[in-house]
Amino acid sequence: MSIKVENLCHVYRKGLPEESKALDEVSFDVSDNQILGVIGHTGSGKSTLLQHLNGLLKADSGEISIDGMRLYAPEVSMLDIRKKVGLVFQYPEYQLFEETVAKDIAFGPKNLGLTEEEIDSRVREAMSLVNLDYDTFSEKSPFDLSGGQKRRVAIAGVLAMKPKILILDEPTAGLDPKTHKDILNMVVDIHRKEKNITVFVSHNMNDIANISDNIIVMDKGKCVLQGKPEEVFSHSDFIKSIGLDLPDVTQLMKDLGIEREDGKAIFSLDEAENMIFNMIGGSK
Repeated sequence: MSIKVENLCHVYRKGLPEESKALDEVSFDVSDNQILGVIGHTGSGKSTLLQHLNGLLKADSGEISIDGMRLYAPEVSMLDIRKKVGLVFQYPEYQLFEETVAKDIAFGPKNLGLTEEEIDSRVREAMSLVNLDYDTFSEKSPFDLSGGQKRRVAIAGVLAMKPKILILDEPTAGLDPKTHKDILNMVVDIHRKEKNITVFVSHNMNDIANISDNIIVMDKGKCVLQGKPEEVFSHSDFIKSIGLDLPDVTQLMKDLGIEREDGKAIFSLDEAENMIFNMIGGSK
């Protein structure tokens, strides 16, 4: 499985006085079993980009290929694309609507025309992936759950479609610190178990640095940086110039004037501790 985006452009309100270019020649690749972090300030084009990856929006120019299948080829069905690509919007719990948790999670699989047995199997598997016990939660109303539990249900509804690519738009937004950590750990666990491609958008630079294999940085509709976390965050002055923060450890080491010999950014707490102890001649 892979994603290839080539020279993607999208213009909102095209031809009108308020015309706005949301994506401008965006190109990047994502390989199988990778987590791609996407960062950028509000209005940089992140959410617009995500909606192109499963066909909710169509580009004005450029191309997207999912596992070698060109999204805009006339013979390609959007239903087939959306079976492969699952998109979890920001605050997905606002889209819950069924009377029980199990029914809400089953909504997508039912629309695929699956048997009741297969639907039940998918619901149970999805609930297990998001750490919700089936016997405890399946018959509860989703509206009686906590905020974190509601979000798990919403994510489970997408997982029940068995996507090969999981796209998450700010999955930890608005959560308390403990629930934030729990949901982030859950995302990583799902990725490991499902061996899928995960595309993860966040304003939290610590989260992005810690779980991403590669990162793309969006600014004014363009992909202005891409690479591994240590490579991207080594451009600290540029990152800050476009209104973004650095991971906490990276900022601390920069403030202390401590750098790696290869010039790449330090964002691992273990690496930072080792470097500091080596500087003072001690050992952990």
